[in-house]
Amino acid sequence: MVISLRRTSVRLHSPSILHSVRPVLLFAFLFVLSNLNFMVAHAATLTVPAGGDLQAAILAAQPGDTIIVEAGATFSGTFHLPLKAGDEYVTIQSSRLAELPEGQRVSPSQSHLMPKIVTPGLGNPALHTVPGAHHYRILGIEFAPADADTFTYELITLGEQGESQDTLDEVPHHLTFDRCYIHAFPEQALKRGVTLNSAHTDITNSYISGFKATGQDTQAILGWNGPGPFRIINNYLEAAGENVMFGSADPSIPGLVPSDI
Repeated sequence: MVISLRRTSVRLHSPSILHSVRPVLLFAFLFVLSNLNFMVAHAATLTVPAGGDLQAAILAAQPGDTIIVEAGATFSGTFHLPLKAGDEYVTIQSSRLAELPEGQRVSPSQSHLMPKIVTPGLGNPALHTVPGAHHYRILGIEFAPADADTFTYELITLGEQGESQDTLDEVPHHLTFDRCYIHAFPEQALKRGVTLNSAHTDITNSYISGFKATGQDTQAILGWNGPGPFRIINNYLEAAGENVMFGSADPSIPGLVPSDI
């Protein structure tokens, strides 16, 4: 994993002015200045090449950081988005994101411009949130099973049900998926693309396809235990049951109704 840091500093350009300031005021000024310098210094870019440790980069990233993942590389595992302090976004994006124009829906033909996150199966998703995780942006990433025989129920799990999410404080929030390709294989049975039990979540300009199964409903997107608001805008959505559905099960959070969709 290669990490490069961009830092901003504050300098004093007129030292002579300081000689006219009382020592107490000077001390206070320098104290505030040093803390300001500390606060604005942090901004990092973490680069994950093919064969790199994507989960380690996600764990190391601080609010405001960007993780650039090599396009064309494949990363296998159930990756999780942890809870971090602060309200700046951690951005996880393709190294070729600039070739996926903003505001334009992606298609499968552009998958070579994306890194691929795959689940190895055992019923686990490719990506999930921990309770309360917040402020993540996922840009220009492909999500899929490892192969057509991989067994899983869904590819992306945002939020939970049951005791792990029975209060609003446990709901993941401020999550964005933009210009992503989320899909099953053509002959594969796979129940769902995204479980949307979160809050303040955007799914935009993405291509979510191929979700089908025998004997049960399937969805591109399904939510029932997240309050919203949700923005599902300018996507291709394809499932044999429902393309988008809210409900189908009782929420674990008492009185919750998904709203502002």
